[in-house]
Amino acid sequence: MIAETGEVYPLPDVQPFADNWSYLKAELAWLDRVLMRSLSKQRQNNQEVDRVARSALDRSTSHWWKGFIAIDPSKGGSLVPQNPPQPLHPLGRYGNRLEVSRAHNIRLALPELCDLLGLSHFERDLLILGLAPEISRRYEKLYSFLNNDETNCKQPTVDLALRLFCRSDAEWRSARSTLSATSPLIKRKIVQLYPIPNNTARSLLSKAMLLSEKTVTYLLSEDLPIESIIPKPRKR
Repeated sequence: MIAETGEVYPLPDVQPFADNWSYLKAELAWLDRVLMRSLSKQRQNNQEVDRVARSALDRSTSHWWKGFIAIDPSKGGSLVPQNPPQPLHPLGRYGNRLEVSRAHNIRLALPELCDLLGLSHFERDLLILGLAPEISRRYEKLYSFLNNDETNCKQPTVDLALRLFCRSDAEWRSARSTLSATSPLIKRKIVQLYPIPNNTARSLLSKAMLLSEKTVTYLLSEDLPIESIIPKPRKR
């Protein structure tokens, strides 16, 4: 923690991240937990649909009729507990460790980018979601399953990101707006949205997300300056 006098007071029992890679590993561990919860929920949902559906048409329209059919938890369904959200550190997840890392001048690429562009927690999570397949291809298989459609898209879609990271309608609406043409990630081409090949859907939700090569290189680097993806404004 940095006092108003400029003196550094380390937070008790909090260690800084050793380097950029250590930070990314921590974020991937968090993402794994989120994906595994979603994976378990989707498998359970598929089992419920298979138990009730009587035809291929029933299965293809399950997203519609499930809203009108109450599935008894005692016969294979489940009730999802509604836990109130926990208060977050201003810097978000791992906030104390990020704060201590700053005090020790340990450069962390993703937090640096979030600070410069004033990105929200959702936008940070979006970057982690897009970066994961650049670190391990097993995420491609997970995304293909969790996208839950016929395209087998191995990149995260907008719909998947909103389902994973939004806990309410208000969060969903706010998060969706961060993917407009004027938002920092899209305007600066840090995140690119594109229609999935051989998919006739053209909604924003159906689009796949891909980080630019420059962004991936910067986020994985220990020493690339942020100007490699966000050039300084030219002097007039």
